[in-house]
Amino acid sequence: MLRLLDGKRVVEMGHILLAPYATQMLGDFGADVIKVESLDGDTYRGLGQPRVPGGMTAQWMANNRNKRSIALNLKDADARAALMKLVGGADAFVHNMRPAAVERLGFGYEALAKLNPRLVYAQAVGFGSSGPYAGRPAVDDVIQGWSGFADLMGLHGEGPEMAPVAVCDVITALILGQTVLAGMLKAAETGKGCFLETAMFEAMATVGLNQHLNGHAFQPPNAGLIYARTGSPHRRPVATRDGWIIHAVYNFRHWTDFLGAVGREDVLAGPMMADRYAAAANVGELYRLLAEEILPTRSTAEWLALFAELDIPAAPCTELAALESDPHLAQVGLFRDYEHPSQGLCRETRAPVESRDVETAPDRHPPELGEHSEEILREAGVSAAEIADLVARGALRGFEPEAA
Repeated sequence: MLRLLDGKRVVEMGHILLAPYATQMLGDFGADVIKVESLDGDTYRGLGQPRVPGGMTAQWMANNRNKRSIALNLKDADARAALMKLVGGADAFVHNMRPAAVERLGFGYEALAKLNPRLVYAQAVGFGSSGPYAGRPAVDDVIQGWSGFADLMGLHGEGPEMAPVAVCDVITALILGQTVLAGMLKAAETGKGCFLETAMFEAMATVGLNQHLNGHAFQPPNAGLIYARTGSPHRRPVATRDGWIIHAVYNFRHWTDFLGAVGREDVLAGPMMADRYAAAANVGELYRLLAEEILPTRSTAEWLALFAELDIPAAPCTELAALESDPHLAQVGLFRDYEHPSQGLCRETRAPVESRDVETAPDRHPPELGEHSEEILREAGVSAAEIADLVARGALRGFEPEAA
């Protein structure tokens, strides 16, 4: 981890992917992230691929390194009081539960702001609290549909398509992480916390419309939705003589250099290439020419060599399975193997950040459920007798490693 957030404590009441991914990034930057779980644990612990039945899954582990885990029964008044002590000394409180459920437990913004006036309270929701959809259940799949993302994925197919990645969760998590950082920076300057809400629906609507608002950016609209370049049916992997390639022939210099290199003087001299505005207006047809008339005539390797010579971005269509042996990723150490105390030898992708002049520390392994329960409460000022009572009544779950 990079020790950029040393001394910052983040209490996460998160589940599945959105909030946990955001807070993992904060942990990667050195924050002390405390994951608050139920006695049964985050549901994601059991969703996906485990090493052994009942073990933590690869999907959960991918979002929960550099954290400590405390397992509490928050229906118990004393357990809630213990968590309040913890929040009282925190810099940020992050959750992606339904706000009404958090309020019922007593951990809404007003209550926590009164307890800790410098606290940054960051919640992630499906739909913004000020709109008519507020409070509706939402997961990545639902937001892919509602936000128009599935419509864009299937723009030139037979109907809407879903991305085989939880893209709405991941993108919203990136925004959520930024809001927490910005809030903590402001709190450090002013001593005053704030409430910040990040909504999946709104986040993904802005993602899709960032380019595709298009002519509707001007009122009244002077053109329809969909940016011509990224919305072209020919902006896709293209067949070569022996495989596939993705090219980014994009700006006017790219087009003139490439068309000249492949001998298409007829296109260069035609109206589509009269100037950069003409090229932009005809980008769909230019993409079609590449896909149907030009790129199928040579091998992928030949095209990659030419694109490199012309300094035009291009790539082969790499299979996911090839990434673990990719020479660049190997050189930068993106994949790291480590020994987990209970799961054995594991592999992860590190935080995709390079640094200089930043102190580092070893990563924490994804924690066992309740692995740090007692130490966290001791640090928060909960007495040994109170901790023992919580354990005895089944309101606090600890962890005892199995004997070797």
